[in-house]
Amino acid sequence: MSAPLRPGTSRRSGAVAAPVSVPLARRAGGPDLARGLALLGIGLANLVGWLHGSDWTVLLKQSGATALDRSVDVLVALLADNRAFPLFALLFGYGIGVLHRRARERGETARMFTGRMARRHLVLLGIGLAHAILLFSGDILVAYAVVGMLCVLLVSRHRVMLPLAAVLALPALGVWGWADGTIGLRGGSGYASASAPDYLSAVQLRTLPALRGVLTAPLWDLGLLTPMALGAIAARLRLLEEVSANRDLLVPVTRWGLGIGLLGAVPLTVVLLRGGAGTPGPDEIVLGVLGVLHQYSGLVLALGVAAGAALLAQRVLEGGPHPRRRERWLGTGVRGVEALGAVSLSVYIAQSLLFAALFPPYTLDLGARLGTAGAAALVLAAWLAMIPLAVLLRAHDRRGPLESLLRRLAGSRA
Repeated sequence: MSAPLRPGTSRRSGAVAAPVSVPLARRAGGPDLARGLALLGIGLANLVGWLHGSDWTVLLKQSGATALDRSVDVLVALLADNRAFPLFALLFGYGIGVLHRRARERGETARMFTGRMARRHLVLLGIGLAHAILLFSGDILVAYAVVGMLCVLLVSRHRVMLPLAAVLALPALGVWGWADGTIGLRGGSGYASASAPDYLSAVQLRTLPALRGVLTAPLWDLGLLTPMALGAIAARLRLLEEVSANRDLLVPVTRWGLGIGLLGAVPLTVVLLRGGAGTPGPDEIVLGVLGVLHQYSGLVLALGVAAGAALLAQRVLEGGPHPRRRERWLGTGVRGVEALGAVSLSVYIAQSLLFAALFPPYTLDLGARLGTAGAAALVLAAWLAMIPLAVLLRAHDRRGPLESLLRRLAGSRA
């Protein structure tokens, strides 16, 4: 009697089957819904990289803002700043965990998986470098590629390594929060490339920091390892995929994550509302502590959003055969944002392409002419406009152009 085959192997050769991309219709809705929401948050948070000409205050917001602009600043500080990028990192780690799980099901060794993921992250690093040099100083892909590879190396090790790494990297995440709280005390009125007089000057200003970022990412961006490791741990539990089985955990994580995440953002947001750093009030230590609180609570809120998105996506999926009108609208919206999240890499770069045509001085110079309110309206309009395109791609079972490029260069097949 012959021995059973490992999943994904051939009886003739014993070779491991090539990795296969999951059809879009079979993707779990929760992670994609959370990614779609994170894209809006990242677009709003990244406005600090496009606006220029006014001195920075806490969270890199513009001082002397109008009442309308400051109102939008408050909303962004509560819901997007230090919240969108941990959510995206959490989902990035969840994706790594899912890929590792499927690799084991196919019978891949840890060495084979690591080599394949190294190739994938190298391609992502190239895309991120191009983005950082040609388009936007605040690129996150380079950091995700470098720190994500650290997560890959850990996910194949002993089960205790991921939670240990999440704890050890947590102080590095707090450093960013301290900087966000005290940035207004150090001057500055925007990224240098945001006010460059022409495109070539902007590229020159972005090139050296982008290249230096590749070398410094393992240290400066190490804080990303905390949400990534948490995401990979959640993938081991299939937390965002097997929603019904994990509902008893997802419901309290959603409730407490959203509540703590919002409350933790309030103190620094109050400082922003009162005029920010540079006005009589908190000293540097207090501002730094409030910044750290803002950062750590953002990680908690990211957990709540991811869990809530999984619950909401499952609710829409389980909708009855004759849903009410309100439920139909909800289902349409949820599926639209899910489709957007499935092409998150392409949408992230598309946002920068659009904003590069609107904000710099050598285009329409909206970065100096608009405040946060007007710029945020453009971000929201762009996000909404991309949803029908994403839905169209999904209807034809097509991935985004950069998703297809990443899979092709990384060795995955349809």
